[in-house]
Amino acid sequence: MRRRYQLALALALVPLALVGLLLRSGTVKEGAQPPGELLRVLEWNICGAAQNCSNRGSTGVGTSLARLAEQVQFRTPDLLSVNEICHAQFVALQALLSVRGWRMEGAYAQMHDNVPACGSDSSYGLAVFSREPLTAPAQYRPFASTSEEYVAQGRAERVRRGVLCAPTTVKFRRVVLCGAHSGTEPDQLVQAQEWFADAELFPPDVPVVFAGDLNQQPNEAPLAGLYSHTRGEKDTYEPRGRFIEADESDREWFRQGAAGGVRCDDPGVARCRNGAPTADDGRKIDYIFATEAHFNSPTGRTEDFPESDHVLYEASFRFLR
Repeated sequence: MRRRYQLALALALVPLALVGLLLRSGTVKEGAQPPGELLRVLEWNICGAAQNCSNRGSTGVGTSLARLAEQVQFRTPDLLSVNEICHAQFVALQALLSVRGWRMEGAYAQMHDNVPACGSDSSYGLAVFSREPLTAPAQYRPFASTSEEYVAQGRAERVRRGVLCAPTTVKFRRVVLCGAHSGTEPDQLVQAQEWFADAELFPPDVPVVFAGDLNQQPNEAPLAGLYSHTRGEKDTYEPRGRFIEADESDREWFRQGAAGGVRCDDPGVARCRNGAPTADDGRKIDYIFATEAHFNSPTGRTEDFPESDHVLYEASFRFLR
C-alpha cells in the first residue's frame, strides 16, 4: 500500500516538475501561463465538379479528393472544412481517411442537386469533419438572401447556400465547427454574423471555429461582422465580430496582402485584416476563424495544388487556459 501511495505521489508531482523546468529554461516566464493546447484546422475548396477544374466528380488518383486525403494524413487536423464537394466524394473521403489511419466523422449539406458530374444524385455541397465523434446531429441553416441559380440538364435550380455546424470535442473540450460557402450577396454573411451573435444558438462559453470559401475580401463590409478587430487606414468598418482569423498575424501580408485586404502600415499593429491570397485570381476569400474568447496564437499556411483553383488552407490556434 505504501509503495502505491509513493508511486501516485510521484506521478502527481510530474506536471509541477515540468512547469519548474520550463520556468528555469525561460520557456515560460514566472507568473505567465504555459501555452494552451493546439487546435489544427484544414479548409479547402476542392473544386470537386466545377467545369473549370479537371476533377469532374471523380475520387481517384490525380483528383483533389485523393490529394485531400493524402494531406489530411500528413497534417493530422482536428477539424476539416470542405467546399464544392459531391455527396459521393464526401462518402469516398470518409472511407479514404479510414484507410489512411486518420478517421474523421463528417456531416454533409447539399447546396443543389443539379450537377451531372456528381453522379446519380447530382448532389453538390459542403462538408465538415471532426477527428473526434460528433456529439449531436449537425445542423444546416440556409441563408434567407439568395437569388443565385445553377443551370444544367435543361433546368435551373436555386442554390441553397448556408452554414453547416457540427458539435464535437477537441482535446476534451466542447467545440462547434461551422463551414460555409457563401456567395457574393453581402446579406448572407450579415446573417451569419447575426447567428453567431445569438447566445441561444451559440452559447458564449462554447468555442466556435468557422471556416469556408466566403467569396468576400477582408476589407469588405460583411467581414466586419466576423472579425473582432479593425486595423489599417483602409478599414472604415467598425468590427462587430467574435473571431480572430488564422492569417491575421502574419506580418508578411500586412502591407502586401491579397487584393482587397486591409493595408496595415503602423509597425505597432499586431494583427491585420489581411492574409495570403487563397484563390487563383489573387484574392483572399477563404477563411478559418476561431472565437477570440477561447483561442489565441493564430497561424495560417497555404499551399497550392493543381487540382483546384483554391489553395489548401491550414490553421492552428491555441486554446486559452
